[in-house]
Amino acid sequence: MKNKMKLITAIISLSIMTAGEFSGYSIFNYDNETFSVDRAYLQYTDDLSDDLFFKLRYDVGRDSDTDGDTKLASYLKNVYVDWKNGDNSKFSIGLISMNSFGVQEKTWGYRFIAKSPVDYHKFIKSTADFGIGYSHSFGEFNTNVQIVNGDGYKKNDSDGKMLTSLRLMYGESKLNKNDGHNVGIVMTSFDGESDDDADDYSLIGLFGGWSSSGLRLGLEYNSYDYGSLTDKLTSFYLNYKMSDALNLFARHDMLNTHDDNLSSIDETTSMLGAIWSPTKGLYVSPNVVIEDDSNDYRLTFMFKY
Repeated sequence: MKNKMKLITAIISLSIMTAGEFSGYSIFNYDNETFSVDRAYLQYTDDLSDDLFFKLRYDVGRDSDTDGDTKLASYLKNVYVDWKNGDNSKFSIGLISMNSFGVQEKTWGYRFIAKSPVDYHKFIKSTADFGIGYSHSFGEFNTNVQIVNGDGYKKNDSDGKMLTSLRLMYGESKLNKNDGHNVGIVMTSFDGESDDDADDYSLIGLFGGWSSSGLRLGLEYNSYDYGSLTDKLTSFYLNYKMSDALNLFARHDMLNTHDDNLSSIDETTSMLGAIWSPTKGLYVSPNVVIEDDSNDYRLTFMFKY
């Protein structure tokens, strides 16, 4: 009887442990005659109840030490719950993803090729942070507001200052999966450690997207204020689905920023490539990143699991 009870307890424990879902993906790259694993994600998700969703994600990526050398390092990227408060609203509590780039990243569609424009060009300090968020939908209109530490998911809060971020959007948020359109605005504000305005920064971004009949288009404009300076970023990207296994994509970023002497400079970044998916979970992409006069030819793989 005792052995049977132990067996039943083990089965129940195993069932509880595996009630959710494990998933993730890894990015493998051949770049400049070098092979590397650039990123790996592992996450666990579970519906704890009808109103409570849980997510835990680990991020393994390249990190620099004091000597400038890079190594693979693991970080806790997300750990939070979504608590539904009615049919059209929810609270997000914990280490949450920022709302300033998620919709645009899905319209772009290829995080494993390159980060979304505001993340790629460092217009946001971090893609995740410790805090709380609230989202509410009114039909096709969605509003999302967050209050977070402002130091990102790799650091503890050091100054007691809070970052606030607001996203307003109308339309379909996942154009990489569904046909439709969207238009929206994001506004982020942070007051720095001191009374000096040099520690303050804010972001205002406008975005829009459209997807139909295998064609997906996205456009965004971002203005990033820090101290007395303002950087501006305009991005356009498109994807054409030639078949279930083959997509073609292009992206062009136009950045106006400042150098160490505070002089205004213009930079452009273009990305071209194809994505072939010969079997479920495997994506192969020959692509090129063109930054001003330099061309970076790459062969990028993504393994989804």
